[in-house]
Formats: sequence, C-alpha cells, structure tokens
Amino acid sequence: MLRLSVAGVVLALVGGPSFGFTDLDDPTEPWRTTRVGVSTDVPVPFEKLVRTGNNVTCWGREYSLATPLPGQITSQGEELLAGPMRVVVRAGGRDRTLAAGEVTVGLVRQDRVEFAGESNAAAVTVSMTGWLEYDGAMQVRLTIRPQQRVTIERFAVEIPLRPKVARYLHVSSQWGKYVYERIGTDAAWKWALNWQALTWIGDSYRGLTFLTERYANWTGPTDQALQIERQDEAVIFRANMINEPTEVAGERTYTIGLQATPGKPLPVGWHGRHVGQGSASATLEDARKARAEGRTVALIWSTDTKWFGYPQAKDPEALVRAVQAYHDAGLRVVVYITLSGTGPESAVEQRHHDEWLMGKDGKPLYSSPSVEGKSHGMTSTCPASTYSDWLVWAVDRAMEDYDLDGVYIDNAGPYYCSNELHGCGGPEGRRYPYFANRELHKRLWTVIHGRKPEEGLIWEHNSRTSNSFNLTFVDIYSDGEHFRVKSKGRPEQITQTLLDITASGRQWGAQACFLPSALNLREQYTDWLLTRTLPYGNVLMSVPTWMDYSRLMPVLQARLDFGLNKDPVEWFTPEAVPTWLPVQPEELLVGAYLRQDRRLMLTVGNTTDDKLAARLDLRKVQGKLGGPVLATDALTGVPCPPIGKFLVLTVPANSFRVVILEKQQG
Repeated sequence: MLRLSVAGVVLALVGGPSFGFTDLDDPTEPWRTTRVGVSTDVPVPFEKLVRTGNNVTCWGREYSLATPLPGQITSQGEELLAGPMRVVVRAGGRDRTLAAGEVTVGLVRQDRVEFAGESNAAAVTVSMTGWLEYDGAMQVRLTIRPQQRVTIERFAVEIPLRPKVARYLHVSSQWGKYVYERIGTDAAWKWALNWQALTWIGDSYRGLTFLTERYANWTGPTDQALQIERQDEAVIFRANMINEPTEVAGERTYTIGLQATPGKPLPVGWHGRHVGQGSASATLEDARKARAEGRTVALIWSTDTKWFGYPQAKDPEALVRAVQAYHDAGLRVVVYITLSGTGPESAVEQRHHDEWLMGKDGKPLYSSPSVEGKSHGMTSTCPASTYSDWLVWAVDRAMEDYDLDGVYIDNAGPYYCSNELHGCGGPEGRRYPYFANRELHKRLWTVIHGRKPEEGLIWEHNSRTSNSFNLTFVDIYSDGEHFRVKSKGRPEQITQTLLDITASGRQWGAQACFLPSALNLREQYTDWLLTRTLPYGNVLMSVPTWMDYSRLMPVLQARLDFGLNKDPVEWFTPEAVPTWLPVQPEELLVGAYLRQDRRLMLTVGNTTDDKLAARLDLRKVQGKLGGPVLATDALTGVPCPPIGKFLVLTVPANSFRVVILEKQQG
C-alpha cells in the first residue's frame, strides 16, 4: 500500500479501488471559508415562504405578522391563538397592552422574511425587530426605550391560546427542570414556575414553542417567571420578564423565539426506520443478520472514530467496506457525533480550544479524560462558536469519504455557556444558545439531505427536552435516557402524559424511537416498555444487550412484513382511535396502521398489573375492511379465530399483542 499526503488529505492506494480520506485536522482549515451548509435555498420537504400582505405561510403553518408579536398563528389548519399575542407594560400603576399593531416587512426571500415595528406605552417605547424562516422558527427582539429614567413594574409577554389546542405542557432547560404535564381543565386553573429556557404548549398534533436564551434581565419573584392561567375563552401563557418595580434608565432588550409545530411532514415509509447498533468492521454476513433481525439503520459508535464526537474513522478503509456491506444488505449507516463536545487530543480542537469552549469561568462546562473506556477523552464545545463551521464541514467530508447516510447526534443541547469569546456570557450572563444550535441543525440538514435526498438521515438523542428548534431538523429522535435507575429514574416517571407529548412524534414532525436503556434493568422491562410505546407507533432503539431481544425482534420483522418501510398507511394512536375500531376495556392502549389495500395492523397494550381480555366488535371492522375479517397474530403467524362476533385477545399484565386483520379471500 502506498500512502501520499497532499494538502492535509491522505490518499490510500491499494490493489483494488482507491480511497481518498480527508484529514479533519487539516492545518489549512478549509472549513473557515467554505461555510458548508449555508444556503438560501429551501430544502425538501420544507416549502418556500409565501407572503400575502402581513401573512406569511410555510409548510403547514401561517403567521400573521404584527407589532409587537404575531396576531395569529395556524398549524395544520387550526388556529393556535384565542387572540393576538401581546406585551403588557405597567408603569406608574397603569397597565398598557400592546397588541396587533402595524408592522413593516423588509427582506422577503423564499427562506426568510424580516420585519419590524414600534409601539408606545406611556413613557416607554417598545420596538420590535424579527425574522421568520422556512421551518417556521421566528426570532423577535423586544427593546424597551424609556423617554427618561422610569420605574417599570411589569413587562410581560402574554400568549392567549385556544383551549382546544392547549392540552399539554412541556418545559425544559438542559440540566434544569423538565416538565411533561396536562393543562388543568378546571375553571381558574393556574400554574407557575421559575425561568426555564423553553416552553411548549399543544395537543396531540400541533403546538407552539416559546423560548428565551438568557434570564439575567428577568426580575421579580423567581417562582412566578412563567405562568399559565385558564380563563373562560383562553389559556394564557405569560412570561414575566419584569415582575417587580425595576428602574430602567437605558435600552433593555429581550430576545424570544417562537415556532408553531410540527415543522415538516414525514415521508412515506418512515414507520419502518428501525435504528440500532452497527460496527465499522461489519461484514456482509453481519449486515444481513442485522437486516434479518428487523434493523434498517446501523449506527457507527464513537469507539470506531479517531477521536470522540469526531466523524473520522479509526480505520477508514474498513469503514468504507462496512458501509458498503450494510448498503448491500438494505441498511442505512449513520456515524456518531456530538454538537457539544469533541476530543481534546485533536489538533484542530487544540488550535481553537479557547474560542470553541463551552465554558464557565474559563473552564469546560463538562469534560472527561476518558470516554467509555477509550484512551481519549472529551471536552465541551459550544455551537455558538466556530466549532459549528468545523463540524458541518467534517460531516460533509465524512459523507463523501465513507458514503455515509447521515449522523447520530448525541448531547444535542443546547447547554448553557458563559464564554464571551463567541458571544455567550458577558454582562447579560450565561446563555442557552438556541438560535445558534438551530442554525447548526439547519446546516446539517442541508448537507445530509442534499447529499442523500432519499436516504439521508439525522437521528438525535434528545432526552429531557422536546425542543422543536432542533427536532424540526431531525428525522428520528430517541428520548428516555434520563429515566435510568442510575440517574435516579423510576418507571412511574414514564407517564401517559409523557407518552402523549413525546412518544408519537406527531407534534414535532420527526419519528420517535424510545431509548431502551431507560430503566437500566434490561430484559425485565422489555415488555413493559413495548406495551407503552408500540401503540404510539414507537419502537425501541435496537440494541440486543439492553433488552430481551427475543421480544423486540419479531415486532420489528412484523412491521417490515406489513410494509411500514415502504407503503403509505393511515396511522391511529391512543388519543384518537377510530370509532370503527372499538376495543374494550378502556384501560387498554390501542394503536393501528391501515394500508391502502385495507389491511390492518392492530396493537393492544395492557398497562395494568392484571391480565385483561381485549374485545373487538368485528362488525364495525368488517364495514371498514369490506367484508368478513381474518385475524392473525403478527408475531407468531397463529390464527386468532373470533368468538361469535368478537375478536377476543388475552393480553397479559404489562404486555401487548400485535394482530393483522384483513378481509377474508374467497
């Protein structure tokens, strides 16, 4: 073998094909000028922004621009707001409400619209500048300009939501609180919490995200920073930025983010994307075995890369062969990266350590001398730094070098940072860089789906936060690690409400796939987890050593045999089971897929501690499927004959059944 090094690129010439592998430590640093992934084009499946007056539409949503905040937002044909968003300013004991004023639209492009406006409240001027991009993410900067030194008693953003939409509540900050709750239905129900970066309120199909990156300028009782109140015609979300008498002498600016969800449609065949562990040394035999076990996506873990979170293979030629083997067996391949850390041993990290650092008091927010027993370690990096430029370039090069299909993102963040060298920290205090993190996600989407329009894949580990600014730009997300026993997790934390918010992926436009290491008890909880996730169409991440794999593998294969990886289906989840599928008793979780040829896959989960008999009146099913129905256990192939006019299934405690229903032939 002959190896040549030219401008930081290593070429390996072997007896067969030649491979060119990029040195991601390249001292010429092409990533500093190429700006890979930065584009004004709108990628598939997103749609170009269309402006009609002050209304702007993107895929699935419409925003009515106004000063200081939108007057209305719709998602999936439903209005989210019960009235215009508003800013409330109290000075001198008097409230002034600013809502739905005139707005000036500036830049209008297919990917971005910019706007501005101004309102007056007594001795205070509130100016607004903002932008809206094709994913439906909006940034608004609200600046208070007092005409003279003034005491402001209250400055709050209020969002009146329609009660029909405002069913669930999710609040999170990385390493802060995480909340998954139902909004109370009683009159005058109230809720309050200290500052958190992100709040999402919605139903099983749509919602609205509100976020802020900093809390330094928020004043008032800490336990009343965020409030929700049910009123007669609306559920009011309130962000109290100033909530006690505060003297304001000069300008004070608050930056907020808004996004209606979901952010994009999902492609045909997405239900059959079954993710699991892969290997950089896999042979065709290994790949075929993985496919026979029901896996369709293989993950190359960080142990096979040169440094931690660094998309360069230890053995590039071996990885090329492994990727080819997986492709030949019908699997896609993604490589492990992290948006919040990389190996401190790499030359590029050493050159940029100070500026890249996700830090606090000049030190890493987190670091480790050894990751997963490897000889090399990890130090924290911030997506608001030029680390993002390097990482997107590195992923682009890795896809070219190894023919990868995408990435698995760990530590997706954003975590807080106080490094002033890239704009975090400073007088305003530490920042959770949501907007920079979103921009990094957007660039990765552009690169990965630009290179692989059909097969490209971004899979993200998102435990603790369903952050739409991230999830809009991912295909699959895996939640659940924070419930591990060693992290003081408990099974009872995996509630029905949590599943309603995060288990289906409908609200985010991404596929949900639960992380089965959650309870850290392996096979004891395999059925327990499948019982709760399968009715939502959510299969477990496929890692045999984390579970009783004999229980998961037949489920994966049954789903593929049904055609979930290729055929369009109607999809029914527990919150809205159709009337023609009347499964009793009500304690059971029911989910189903209906193919265009009227073939039905039914999942029934028994979350109780008692064995139950599920009863389905077949007369209504026959009307939907077009005649007498044949039922077969999808995991065993054994017929399930009816008892009279009913299909009766024994469902053990904390277990499930999967059945195929189809019209009898002949």
